[in-house]
Amino acid sequence: MSRKGINRRRFIETASAGTLGAITLSVMPSCSQTKGKLAILGGEPVRSNKPWPKWPYSDESIVDSVVKTTESGIWCRIQSKTGTVPTFEKAFAELMEAKYCVCVGSGTQALHTSVEALGIGPGDEIITSPYTDPG
Repeated sequence: MSRKGINRRRFIETASAGTLGAITLSVMPSCSQTKGKLAILGGEPVRSNKPWPKWPYSDESIVDSVVKTTESGIWCRIQSKTGTVPTFEKAFAELMEAKYCVCVGSGTQALHTSVEALGIGPGDEIITSPYTDPG
């Protein structure tokens, strides 16, 4: 895609800028029509007399599962092929109709796992969010 000085990055930059401009123009009228004071300055609060939802959600089954896992002393997939992690991975893979599922503990671990699974190496171009932390 190098015709007439256009490459993939230049195309993405131009398309992104155009999309952003179109979205901004459609949103601006609704932003400018917002009137009133901030609640802290005497305006109407967004949530008046509404309780906040309970977070994090939990019930007895969740508490029982945490206690059971804690008391078992089995914390990772390599300690038991029938433990909590492998059981969840298998069930989730079936739910997603996937051959495999690998659970990880963070976004950074997910990125590292993806890089290894895809065989990405030096010189390969990866287009992703600029907000990543390869750890």
